Amino acid sequence: MKLPIIPFFLIALISCGEKSAETDQQIRSIKYGKVELPSGVKTYTFSGVAKAQNETNLSFKVAGTLSSVAVKLGDRVRKGQLIASIDPADYSIQSNQAVSQKEGAVANAKAAEAQLISAKSTYDRVAQLYENNSVALSEYQQAKAALDAAQAQYDAASSQVKTTDQQLMAAGNQMSYTRLSSPIDGVITAIEVQANEVVNAGMLIAKVSSLGRPEVEVNVPEVVINKLTMGQQATVKFPSLPAQLFEAEVVEIAFASEKSTTYPVKLKMISPVDEIRPGMVSEVNFRVGTDKEATRNEVVAPLKAIASGTEGNYAFKLIPDNEEGIYIARKVAIDLGAITEDGYIIKKGLKEGDLVAVAGLRALFDGKKVKLLEK
Repeated sequence: MKLPIIPFFLIALISCGEKSAETDQQIRSIKYGKVELPSGVKTYTFSGVAKAQNETNLSFKVAGTLSSVAVKLGDRVRKGQLIASIDPADYSIQSNQAVSQKEGAVANAKAAEAQLISAKSTYDRVAQLYENNSVALSEYQQAKAALDAAQAQYDAASSQVKTTDQQLMAAGNQMSYTRLSSPIDGVITAIEVQANEVVNAGMLIAKVSSLGRPEVEVNVPEVVINKLTMGQQATVKFPSLPAQLFEAEVVEIAFASEKSTTYPVKLKMISPVDEIRPGMVSEVNFRVGTDKEATRNEVVAPLKAIASGTEGNYAFKLIPDNEEGIYIARKVAIDLGAITEDGYIIKKGLKEGDLVAVAGLRALFDGKKVKLLEK
C-alpha cells in the first residue's frame, strides 16, 4: 500500500503555523508597575501660547515709494540682510546738494585761512614797527582791525564747514535709511506692504522673529502662582506636535495680575526647537509640592523595576503594541537618584505614567513581546 505524498509547500505551511502558535504561547504575562510622581507632588496643567524669544517690528525711518520687497513670508534671514528698499532718487539729490555745499564751504574756509595768514603777517610787521615808533597809531589800529576781521571771517567759514559736515552726514543717513535690513537672525513672520506702495516713516513693513529657544506664555491662577519659582522646570506639549514632549524653564513670573484672577508666567525652552512656531497652542505641566523634588523633572519607579549591568542601571519600559493586550519591552538606561519609601527617584530615562516590568528582568530582552499580569 502506497503512502500519500504530501507536497513540500504544505509541509512548510503546517510547520509555519505550528511555529506561529508556539510563538503566541510564548508571549507570557509579567508583573508590572507604574512610574509616578514623588509623594506630595502634584501636577498642574495650563494652556499656553508659543512666542518668539524676540519679535521685531521693522519700519523705515524715512518716507517714500517702496521700490522692492526682498523677502517672502516664512523666509529665514540673517542679521543685516535686506528686507525692503525705498526709491532713493529724492534722497540722492539731497545728498548731492550736501556734497556741493560742503565743497563750497571748504573752499571758502581755505580762502578765509589764506586771508587770515596774510592779515596776521601784516599785523606782526606793523606791530613791530609801531613798537619802534616807526608807524603811526592809526596804521597799527588799521592792521589790528584787519586781523580781527580776517579771524572772524575764518571762524565763520570753519563753522560753516562743520555745519555742512553735519548736513552731509544727515543726507547720508537719509540715503542709508532707504534700505531696511533685519537686525537679527530670524524668520519673517509678517509682511504688511507691497512694492510700489508709498510708505511713511514708522509704518510697519514686516516682522521678524528670532530663531533658537522659543518662549511659552501661560496665565496661572492665584492659588498656584506662589508655588512657582524662577528657574523651575516644566514640560510643554503641543497638540500640533503630539509625538514630542519639550522641557522648559520659568524665566518670568508677573508680580501683578493683568486679569482678575490669573498671572502671566513666561517659560523658555531648554533647547532650540525649529518646529515650534509663534502662536502655537500648548499645554504646560508644572510640578509643585512641599518637597524639593517637586520643581525637578524627576519621578519614582518601583524598586524591583531597576536592574544593573555592565552598561549601568536600566529598566524595561512596556510600550503598547499594535496587537491588543500585547506590549513590547524596551530596555532603557536609567539615571538613578535617591531611594525613597515609594521607590527609586529617576532623574532620567522614564517619565510619569510609564509602565515598567518589575519581575523577571533577567529573562527579558529589548523588543520582547509580553502581556500584563493583572493584579
